[in-house]
Amino acid sequence: MKITPIAFESLGVRSQATLIETKDLRVLVDPAISLAPRRYNLPPHQREVGRLTELAKVLVDVTKDVDVIIVSHYHYDHHDPGYVIPTDIYKNKLVFIKDPQNMINNSQKYRRAPRFLRSIKDKPSKIEIADGKTLELGRTTISFSPAVPHGADERLGYVIQVAISDKDSTVLFTSDIEGAPKDVHLKFTKEKMPKTIIIDGPLSYLLGRVLKEEELEKSIRNMEEIVKNGLETVIIDHHVLRDINYAEVLKPVYDIAKDLGVRVTTAAEYLNLEPLILEARRKELFKEDNRPARIPRGLANLLSAGEG
Repeated sequence: MKITPIAFESLGVRSQATLIETKDLRVLVDPAISLAPRRYNLPPHQREVGRLTELAKVLVDVTKDVDVIIVSHYHYDHHDPGYVIPTDIYKNKLVFIKDPQNMINNSQKYRRAPRFLRSIKDKPSKIEIADGKTLELGRTTISFSPAVPHGADERLGYVIQVAISDKDSTVLFTSDIEGAPKDVHLKFTKEKMPKTIIIDGPLSYLLGRVLKEEELEKSIRNMEEIVKNGLETVIIDHHVLRDINYAEVLKPVYDIAKDLGVRVTTAAEYLNLEPLILEARRKELFKEDNRPARIPRGLANLLSAGEG
């Protein structure tokens, strides 16, 4: 099995786009890329815009040869109704989606999911609701969790987790569980016993605003529990990489992983690249170059549509 992170915070953008290749199947999870509309009360820097443009081209190119596309929920850094990534990527693909009607918040149920489904209408070879299902495609098994909360606050909605197995190994993609602050976030991992897990990490950069100290502590404890679950590799990237001090936040997880011989890495480091932290360095970037970014129309529309 081959795992290729396409776009993540450690690669310079908001995303969890991941390509997973088994011996007979190419699966793309959450093919979307976004930026923070505002951070430190600043708009995106030109370096962020340039990186998004670059990775969007990579993502579109990757989709040409994939068999399956999965959408874990309807935040704009996980799906795109055509703002930045053209919906033609869904042509003739087998598409699995988070249930757009059940276990979903109002924003996604009445606005984002319907808009997305209209935008890809008649393009996929088939669209299936994925929640809680398991299917065999050749020698590959794809399993989806029931919907679980998008972190500690269920008002943010629900996501589906994905496990992909090729008989030799299993990779599990948690989607936006915000580092597992609830015990229900661990259930699917314990059932599937993956060798590799891709997890987003806690919203530590919003500590004291949308994340409570006790929720962060619970999240770290549960991530420690995940590391103890027989894993070989843990890719921690997405929400927590929006915190310039992410390594300090995750230190208890790194320490336990080291003791157990488990590799903990960002998406960039998994690809043998240096992390490219841009959003968390936005103030610094504007000090270096204060010129306003040239934002393409599609990206401008995406940013005006709101975060996530």
